[in-house]
Amino acid sequence: MRDYFLLLDDERIINKTQPAGLGNNVKFEELPPVSVLPVEYSRTCEYVDWLGKPMRMASDRMKSLMEKYNRYIRFKRVELIDTKQSGQHSYWIMQVPAVECLSPQSEFHPGGTLKRLVLDREQVKGHHMFAIQGILEPYIVVSLDVAESLLRRHWTGFILQKIERA
Repeated sequence: MRDYFLLLDDERIINKTQPAGLGNNVKFEELPPVSVLPVEYSRTCEYVDWLGKPMRMASDRMKSLMEKYNRYIRFKRVELIDTKQSGQHSYWIMQVPAVECLSPQSEFHPGGTLKRLVLDREQVKGHHMFAIQGILEPYIVVSLDVAESLLRRHWTGFILQKIERA
């Protein structure tokens, strides 16, 4: 039996870099292959490996690991430019394939958002990194193998939350 985890933003990091000019409503397909975005300068700005908002973005090194676990993830490069510090950092916006894996034991609020997430253990077998089909939330799920790989490298910007399975 393999454990699975949600890959979530680490909200404890308050000074994460924030790309300007990228809204929540932008669709992956509408983005060019490479984008250049300014970042809001701050003396304490931190370039983490995972940015979940406004779109899911991974650092170069995190992207290379993700590709090993799911070759169907699509990526588009984003160069974050800090003009005040003359810095440039590469990130990758991703589109992660969704798997139909909700257990009938999952529960929803009246508005359609998740109340309780339960994965169907048979549907997730063999998957290491995926989105969940049939929910409003843009969750990314990773297997224990991926979680251990991420944690072993001491990368930043994310937390892992264990998911129930049935």
